[in-house]
Amino acid sequence: MYGANVIIFEGILTFHNQAVLDLLDVKVFVDTDADTRLARRLKRDITERGRDLKGVLTQYNRFVKPSFDLYIAPQMAHADIIVPRGGDNNVAINLIVQHVISQLQSRGLKVREKLLEGWHNQESLPAPSSLFVLPSTSQIKGLHTFIRSVDTPRDEFIFYSKRLIRLVIEYALSLMPFKEATVETPQGMLYKGKRGAVSKICGVSILRAGETMEQALNEVLKDIRIGKILIQTNTDTGEPELYYLRLPRDIADYRIILMDATVATGAAAMMAIRILLDHDVPEENIMLLSLLMAQSGVHSIAYAFPKVKLVTTAVDPEINDKFHVMPGIGNFGDRYFGTEPCDYY
Repeated sequence: MYGANVIIFEGILTFHNQAVLDLLDVKVFVDTDADTRLARRLKRDITERGRDLKGVLTQYNRFVKPSFDLYIAPQMAHADIIVPRGGDNNVAINLIVQHVISQLQSRGLKVREKLLEGWHNQESLPAPSSLFVLPSTSQIKGLHTFIRSVDTPRDEFIFYSKRLIRLVIEYALSLMPFKEATVETPQGMLYKGKRGAVSKICGVSILRAGETMEQALNEVLKDIRIGKILIQTNTDTGEPELYYLRLPRDIADYRIILMDATVATGAAAMMAIRILLDHDVPEENIMLLSLLMAQSGVHSIAYAFPKVKLVTTAVDPEINDKFHVMPGIGNFGDRYFGTEPCDYY
């Protein structure tokens, strides 16, 4: 879901397995002249592997060439395109590139639309067990009333958002593992309490709205490390794209608090989770925090990543055609940073 619209599967036996063949949209066989193949092998084995000329030629004639004729060459029958001269054949390469571009344009996959479409087919599903919603008290509803109101000035929007952010972070930390601990009080008596069982926690914010949650996280977890992922919507396609990434090198050893202010379809959050998984973070060590989530986004993320905990202060029922949560709070980043257009409302 990020980084690549095209997957290239390469290898000398790529076309051997029928199940793999069925997955490939374009099958390319790169053919190279036999003399060129032999010259490359001689150069590599003699200069890099310390072998002599006689030994290389003997192996080539007894094993390499017969194996090519028996196993590799017949695979040309499965190819859609055979490219002679390999990387030197610019005409063939350009034709392949244009074909791939035309296929991508004709398919026009819209991730967010697909996620929303999938939700409409499953609206009756119960809330997933991985969802944790801050208990709804009068105080919580009061804070939501402030940040949801169109009439709330920016300074008050920031103030009450920060209060709500602090509460959801404290709630999320209560879901972390704890262990029994006994301490001595100043009165010389013992108190049986709890200590966090996790020593390595890293916050990761999805820029830019997720960055608004960093201050509260720093206030409750001393010296916590912070990573950043910049995912923005492509103005041409309307789809989320990865633009910037900064994570600790040993992030796989940490429990991750992934932060984004709102979750609508869940496309950006799913991309961020996929990035963390690709950096070897175990799925069960990821917790996604958000002030507000849409039901469709909750179910999409929970279906794709069932071990990821989803923590929020409220879940709204709908998403409009602009992928905004309804009734929602508007564009959180624009309201918080004061970048909304004057006719936003």
